[in-house]
Amino acid sequence: MKFKSEKRRNEDVQCFKVCIARALNPVKDHPERITRQLEKQAKILNFDGIRFPMKLKDVEKFEQQNPQVSVNVLGYVDKQIFPSQISEMAEREHYVNLLLLDDKHLVLINDLSRLLSHQMSNHKEKRCFCLRCLNSFTEKEVLDKHKESCQKHGCVKLRMPEKDSILEFKNFKHSMHVPIVVYADLECQTKPIESCKPKSEHSYTEQYQKHEPSGICFNIVCDGKN
Repeated sequence: MKFKSEKRRNEDVQCFKVCIARALNPVKDHPERITRQLEKQAKILNFDGIRFPMKLKDVEKFEQQNPQVSVNVLGYVDKQIFPSQISEMAEREHYVNLLLLDDKHLVLINDLSRLLSHQMSNHKEKRCFCLRCLNSFTEKEVLDKHKESCQKHGCVKLRMPEKDSILEFKNFKHSMHVPIVVYADLECQTKPIESCKPKSEHSYTEQYQKHEPSGICFNIVCDGKN
């Protein structure tokens, strides 16, 4: 994050306090400047018992002391952004997203879509992101449905396997020739299972989702020899 020439800006150990205050009191011109007005606005927040530089484990403590604010922290390593500390607090008045640089300095994220979209594709349209897995969606309604199941799991960025690590069958000469092949594809919707049935002591499998078929397609391929 580059700053213009300015005597006072967000470079000290209290960057968390400055970012939260600026997020709750946005300005159009030079948001990076630490003004006297911003310092007064920061004093309204409750930072009792929190030491600076602030550690991630203290973010939850800050949320408990400031019930109107929810804070999410994303990490940045090797040019990749990943979820670091995602809030479990729901239905709050203010939601603040921060980016942690070099494991010590926090900066305010003003536009989450612009920050993360470059990791997904070259398209420039605005997208809605799930902060728990950084999966993106074109509509907020689809994102809300995704959150119902995603919030049951830990925060982790989804990564597809590299091309060199993909297993694939290459010895086609050893396969058995058949004149007709049918390829079937079944699409399902996952819905959470709400049950009071206790987990069996003989099984390590816990059912939490039900797959309901929503569509099926068959592709029949013939070699044309018969």
